[in-house]
Amino acid sequence: MVKFKISTIINKPSNVVSQAFLEPKNIIQWMTNLEKFEVIKGKIGEVGSIAHLHYYEKSRSYIMEDRIEHCEPGKKYVSQVLSEALIVHVETIFYSVDNGTKMNLAWSGKGKLLFLKLLLPFMRKKIITQAKAELERFKELVEIYGVDFSKSAKKVIKPQGI
Repeated sequence: MVKFKISTIINKPSNVVSQAFLEPKNIIQWMTNLEKFEVIKGKIGEVGSIAHLHYYEKSRSYIMEDRIEHCEPGKKYVSQVLSEALIVHVETIFYSVDNGTKMNLAWSGKGKLLFLKLLLPFMRKKIITQAKAELERFKELVEIYGVDFSKSAKKVIKPQGI
């Protein structure tokens, strides 16, 4: 199992940061290799909601399912992200700080297939590097555009997969 925690301070109020985080149109602006975010069941950010994340990486497409397991609106979101090969738990917490919001992300993942169970620990550094780049991209977009990243659509340079 691979686990890590990362965080950043975003110079916007926590209500703006959490709204930007939950906006489905925003996620493709900052997540690496994500081409489409599709809500399948419920309302994004609510317990029991399910979304499909459509990725394209290294000439192949794949879908991961994101299920919200726990929610404290505007403060904490816990989800399980599943694919054929991987199970990941992601906990995102927003704290109000003096001049903005501290955003904490805790990631815990394990392979479902034998080769990934063996390989994942060796990929830890690359996974953390990618997660940090995505979090910094999210911070940049929130600080520039607030809740709606659509104004940035033509300017976005997403981090490439690692």
